[in-house]
Amino acid sequence: MLLRFRVRRSRLQRLGAAGSRIGVVLLFLVAIRHLYQGGKLSSADANFRAVKASAQSLSTIQDSAGLRECFALLADRKDAGSDLCIRANNFLSRLHAAGLNIPLPPGGNVFERHGICAGACFIATNLRDAEQVMPNYIYHLLLTVGLLTHYGNPAFVSVYESGSKDRTADWLQVLGDVLDALSVPHRLELGGSIQREKGEDRIHFLARVRSAALVPLFEQCNATGQFCAPSNDKSNSSGRIIFLNDVLFSAADIMRLLQYPADLVCGLDLGMAAEPDMTEQEHHATVAAYLHAKWLMPQHLAIQFTRLSLLSKWWRKYHHKRKPLLREFGPLFFYDKWVARDISGRMFTNRSPYVVYQPSVDRVTAGRPVRVHCCWNGLAIINAEPFVRKVLGFREHREGECAASECSLLCDDMWRLGYDNMVMDPNVRVTYDLAGVNKLFHAFSSELPLGAPGLVYIPFRQEEVRDVMSLPKHDDISRESSNPDGHRTREVDCCDLKKGANMVEFRDPGVCHTSVVTLN
Repeated sequence: MLLRFRVRRSRLQRLGAAGSRIGVVLLFLVAIRHLYQGGKLSSADANFRAVKASAQSLSTIQDSAGLRECFALLADRKDAGSDLCIRANNFLSRLHAAGLNIPLPPGGNVFERHGICAGACFIATNLRDAEQVMPNYIYHLLLTVGLLTHYGNPAFVSVYESGSKDRTADWLQVLGDVLDALSVPHRLELGGSIQREKGEDRIHFLARVRSAALVPLFEQCNATGQFCAPSNDKSNSSGRIIFLNDVLFSAADIMRLLQYPADLVCGLDLGMAAEPDMTEQEHHATVAAYLHAKWLMPQHLAIQFTRLSLLSKWWRKYHHKRKPLLREFGPLFFYDKWVARDISGRMFTNRSPYVVYQPSVDRVTAGRPVRVHCCWNGLAIINAEPFVRKVLGFREHREGECAASECSLLCDDMWRLGYDNMVMDPNVRVTYDLAGVNKLFHAFSSELPLGAPGLVYIPFRQEEVRDVMSLPKHDDISRESSNPDGHRTREVDCCDLKKGANMVEFRDPGVCHTSVVTLN
C-alpha cells in the first residue's frame, strides 16, 4: 500500500513538474505575443507622429495654389522637383509608410479635367472606427482635391465622424491641417452627436448620419454661389456630390467616374466572401488554403481533410465564427448586392458577371460601362441638383415600400423625379481591407485592379463614355408598364430588411420578392 502511494506521489510530482514547464512555456509565448503587439503599436504610433508632424509642416506654407499644383502633378505621377513639391511628396511618403495604400495606376492624364464637377465638387464621407483605411483615404483624397482644384473645379470636403473608439478622429485632424494648407474649404465634424438610439431601425440611423454629412452642402449657395438650385439662365450650376464609404479607393477611381455626365455613377465594391454566401466547394477551398498556409499542412492533404463528412459541419461553424482568420483565403465577391440593380431592375449577384440582364452581361465581362437602375458600391458620384432643390434626401422606407437601404430608396426617388441617367463602370474597383487589396492587385504585383474574377480590365477611353450615354435609359422594357396615372413603372427586385435587424437574410423564405417603382 505504501509502495503504491509512493508511486502515485512520484507520478503526481512528475505531472506537476511537467505542468510547471508547460506553464512557463505558455507564459513565455504570451509575453512574446504582448511584446510583438506592443512593437506594432509603437511602430504605428511613430508612423502617425511622423505623418502629423509633416502635415503641420505643410500647414505653415503660404503658397496654397502652388501646393495644389504639386498634388496634381503627383497624382499624375510626374516629377515635381521644387522644394514645395518635395515637401508634399514627403508627406505622401510618410502616409504610405503609415498604412495600407492603393497604388496609383499609370496614365492619369487621360481624363478630362476642366468642368467635370458641373459647378463644384462636394466630397462627403461618414466614418466610424475607420483607422485602418485612413492613410489611404487621406492620401488619395488629397490627390483628388489637388487635381480638381488645380483644374478649376472648386471642392468642399465634409466628413461626419461619430462613435469611433480608435484613432479615426486623430487622422481626420491631420487631414484638416493639409486641407488648410491647400486652402480647400471643409467641415470635419469629429465625435458627432448622432448615435443609434435604442430600438432605432438601422436604415433610419444611416439616413440620419448620411444627411449629417450633407449639411454643409445647403450652406454653400449663399456663402459662395456654388451648389445652387439651377435658375432659368443657369441650367446646371448645382455641382456634383462624391460620396465615399470607408473603402480603399484610388484618386484615379474618382477621376474616372467624374468623366460620366450621369446623375449617378459608381464602380464595383469587391470584398472577401462571407461564409454563408459560399458554395460547399468554395468553403472547402478556403479552409484548405488556411490549413496549408497557417498549419503548414500539405495542400493535397488539407483538401482531403476538409472534405471529411464528419468534420464538414464543424468546419463550417468554425469558419462562421472565425471569419477574420479565414478572410484572406476566400474568394473575392461583389459586396453591395442589396443596393445594386441592373437596368432591368434585377439584383446584382456576388459572382461575375454580377449583372443579370444579358446585354449588360456582355458589356460588363468585356470591361465596358453599363446603364443601371441603382448602385452605390462604396463610392458614388451624384448630381447635386435634386439635393439643393430640396426634393431628394436620404430616408427610410415608407409603408407599402420595399424595406430597402437608404441608398436604394435614393435611386428609386431619383427615377421618380427624372434624374435617371445612372451608369456603372466595372473598371472602378474598390475594396475594404488588405485581403481584398491582395486579391485585386495580385499582392501588389500589379498597379491595376486586375484580380476581379471574370472581368476584363480596360484603360479609360472617352469614346466609352459617349457610347454608354447613348444607350437607352429604358434598355429592358419587359418589366415596365404604365399605371393609371400614365406614369411608367418598373418591377424591381426587393429584399426586405426585417424590423430591428442589421443585415438582410437573403436565404430566408419570402425575404426577396418584386416591388414596383414609379419612373418619371
